[in-house]
Amino acid sequence: MHSRTSGGITYLRIQNQSLKGLISSRLEEQPSTPAVSINTPLPEEEVQIISQVETLETQSDVLADTILVVTSSGIWAVNEQMHETVQISNDQLDAPWNLNDGMSPDKKFFAFITGFSGASVNPMLVVLDIENKTSILQLELTGPNTQPGMEGTHGDPAFEAFGAIQSDDSFAWSPDGTRLAFVAARDGDSADVYLFTPTDISVTRLSDEAGHAAALHWSPDGQLLQYTSVNTFGTGAGSDMEGLWIYAFQSNQAQLLEVLKSNGEDFLAWTDSSQFWINSFSRTCGGAYNLRIVDVISYDQQVIVDEGFTAVAYDPENKFGMFSVAYNYDNCSSSEPLDAGLRIFGESVPVLGPDGPIADEIGGSKFEPTIAYGIGFIPQRNLFTVYGDEGLQYIYYKGQYGYNSLEILPEVKGFVSYPSATGDYWIWASRGKTGLWVTEDNSNPVELS
Repeated sequence: MHSRTSGGITYLRIQNQSLKGLISSRLEEQPSTPAVSINTPLPEEEVQIISQVETLETQSDVLADTILVVTSSGIWAVNEQMHETVQISNDQLDAPWNLNDGMSPDKKFFAFITGFSGASVNPMLVVLDIENKTSILQLELTGPNTQPGMEGTHGDPAFEAFGAIQSDDSFAWSPDGTRLAFVAARDGDSADVYLFTPTDISVTRLSDEAGHAAALHWSPDGQLLQYTSVNTFGTGAGSDMEGLWIYAFQSNQAQLLEVLKSNGEDFLAWTDSSQFWINSFSRTCGGAYNLRIVDVISYDQQVIVDEGFTAVAYDPENKFGMFSVAYNYDNCSSSEPLDAGLRIFGESVPVLGPDGPIADEIGGSKFEPTIAYGIGFIPQRNLFTVYGDEGLQYIYYKGQYGYNSLEILPEVKGFVSYPSATGDYWIWASRGKTGLWVTEDNSNPVELS
């Protein structure tokens, strides 16, 4: 069985041939990487937004049939039709944890960070050209004030800069795949936002906040980049946050949206090209709180959930979200703690007035008394996954009259689902249970191991 992902990273088995048989154990010499044009000063002139490159339908058959395979000895490109393999990188992948985050939306490039494993610390951003099977960028992410391998402790600028580079969402592709925003500490003592453009192999520094930039998220139209800045990342009980920012590419300016007093911020989703959902975390509260929608044009914020909660997910297409309360949160706000269970919110949840539903209002209500410790969202099918004591317990989908529970096959109940890019095939796995399963659109389970 195989899974075609049009330049994806999922690899199962190709017509009874093993992965070991296709990939050589020896390291191959890689072609040289093109010289990089680096512009470290903050940009002053207006940058023109690059138009979207060719879509998947116009890409070559070679690219469409290519699967990336990540191993301990590097990264390989496998042509599933020709059964040919080419090693395109010798570097070990250290981030991202979710490999799909490294794939550009147009499936032409794959980005990853290496250099954090082993005895020395030398973080480097690598960008691979999948179609040409070569590396187009190998960029050191540190500078003179944050030397590789420097000994540091919590609170030291170099130590915190390394934390920013390794954090979730430390790089992000633009929606059209023409630009890569990433976090680096190449200039000064803090980690800032940089931009890589594959068309001219150029790198430009975008931000210069006092704290360390982190958690990058592009707006749907590619005109804005949302991110946060952190003073210190903490040692497990949350961070010391500095600010909530937006970078506007039309004006080439970073704008401070909010001075943060929380111990962490979790981005949910953009609702459109000017508003996004985000919530805070507090070590005093012991959970999430302050679920709000932020308008980057007016700087207005609308708080939907001020009280503490456990987990949350949001569907930007249907303007619908779900969050859970599994514990008693006494110190999150001045309001009474919420009762345990699942709750729903969003623009699609009606707010009733004297004359019926009020237009353009964000509603919320109780949904189910289920105790859930985690909630996920599967965009391929607009599904919400709810996790309890026994792992995955429920999958909710939008029906004609609301959200209904989807039957989970007994063979994979409690497992975590990983749908393919199209949602046609699902892989099921679990850290607490043995077995690896594949289903076709959540049906016809086949045990792989």
